[in-house]
Amino acid sequence: MPNSFTFVSLLLLAVGAWGQTLKSTPASLTFSHALGSTTLPASQTLAVAPTSGAALNFTAAVAGAGWMVVSPTSAKTNASVKVTVNPTGLAVGNYTATVVLTPAGGTPLNVPVTLTVKAPPATLVATPSPVTVNYTRGAAAPSPVSLSLIGGGALLSYTITITGASWLSATPKTGIIFPAFSAQVALLVDPTGLTPGTYRGTVKIDAPSAANKTSTVNVDLIVNPGAPQLNSVFPAGATQGSAPTTVTLSGDNFYSGTVVKAGSTILATTLLGPSVLQATIPASQLGVSGTLSLTATNPDPGGGTSATIFFSVYPPGPRITSVTNGASFQSGAVAPCEFINIFGTGLGPDSIVTFQPPAAGSSIASALAGTQATINSIDLPLIFISSTQIAAMAPCSLSGASASVTVTYNGTTSQVFLAGVSPTAPGLFALGASGSGAGAVFNLNEASGELTLNTETNAAVRGSTIWLYATGAGQTTPASTDGLIATAELALSAPAATLTVGGVDVAPDYFGPAPGLVQGLLLVKAKVPSTVSAGRAVPVALSLGGLTSQNGVTITVK
Repeated sequence: MPNSFTFVSLLLLAVGAWGQTLKSTPASLTFSHALGSTTLPASQTLAVAPTSGAALNFTAAVAGAGWMVVSPTSAKTNASVKVTVNPTGLAVGNYTATVVLTPAGGTPLNVPVTLTVKAPPATLVATPSPVTVNYTRGAAAPSPVSLSLIGGGALLSYTITITGASWLSATPKTGIIFPAFSAQVALLVDPTGLTPGTYRGTVKIDAPSAANKTSTVNVDLIVNPGAPQLNSVFPAGATQGSAPTTVTLSGDNFYSGTVVKAGSTILATTLLGPSVLQATIPASQLGVSGTLSLTATNPDPGGGTSATIFFSVYPPGPRITSVTNGASFQSGAVAPCEFINIFGTGLGPDSIVTFQPPAAGSSIASALAGTQATINSIDLPLIFISSTQIAAMAPCSLSGASASVTVTYNGTTSQVFLAGVSPTAPGLFALGASGSGAGAVFNLNEASGELTLNTETNAAVRGSTIWLYATGAGQTTPASTDGLIATAELALSAPAATLTVGGVDVAPDYFGPAPGLVQGLLLVKAKVPSTVSAGRAVPVALSLGGLTSQNGVTITVK
């Protein structure tokens, strides 16, 4: 019996001893180190405690690694064990070891430890940096700039963003950089529309895994003005003694710094765009007849001076520059009895002067405020005059192949201006001063007889009657009289008139003098064809003697 008791007791004691176990927090450890770093990984701590029951003595040891130590090597729970690694001399890779915690008389606890040694992070380098691009306006766009991205050591991914410059772009915007290789990014510069000056944009390259994470490259674009071009000046001249005259200069490569000179005199300018600007020639430059040399200069660096163009200073007295149809404002041959415009300089007083209504049965006067005009030596009835424009009536007896036009103002007569002669020169009046757009057209209310102006909000109904005004019928049957005010409607049998509305021809209900207006100004009454398509800008034209009025006159139809 004593022997049996002793064996059983010893067995129970043994089982109880080997049943003692430990636990650690955390259950495993991981360390990381970049090759070449002078800073070692920080130590980590294991909290050691019994899984149950009373406190236990235990030992701590390292298995499988010379690069790891623990401290202390023995302790009593609850206790902390510090684990320290030293990766110095280790190559890039993953290393494993074990911290063995053994309770006195109990089962050892293995705590796995992993050490990762990484390659050193690459440093992102972008070259060239900074970047400067020079561009002279008018030249071809600058060639792309090749930006080299270098990492070295490890593969890098990158993303590019550009700030501060709509004129700058990059391609590709994303990519990778292989170790020992460079990635090429094209920087594209589009200087279209930029005025001379210096512009800066920033190229930002983000590489999250690089040591420096981000690199920036400043790109400076220097836009040089280049030499401007002068192609033309309008008007081409002014009369000696004129007030300050504003001219429009057409060309290219103008900007706010462009300087215009008349001779050596700098002119005040207004920039209207890269191809047009206005300059004011002072009265002091217009005191002597002759020519002025006009130049445009863009300042250095990168500037230049244009070729010279010339502005005429005419001797005192009238000068004719053009003769146009008084309705269409188109130049061309003059028809008998046509309402015409004479444009030029020095044609009359600075302010407009209009005719005085003549006595009944009399013609409009041919002399007005010191101004007279002739065609083939025949005095013209004058509707109004100014220094730059005369409205007059061509002689109803005009014939031949050419019309010699002159203007006399205060006893001085212009040089002869030659124009052709045509049997007819139809023109329709429009509401604007350009001879195009909405026509001078009235809608007739058949029931009330009321006339209202045709507009986008007051359209003519298809099948209704409209009234239009024209000129350029030439010699008519019955014949017209120079400068005589029409007092009643008198339908003309010649020339034959055809009105076209929206591409549909219609014979006028009435074609003849307009009562209250000078003969040569014509009234056309016609019905809007029922087949015309409705619209706000339906084209309308008048044909007389085989010739048709100007394009661009419209009416509104519903």
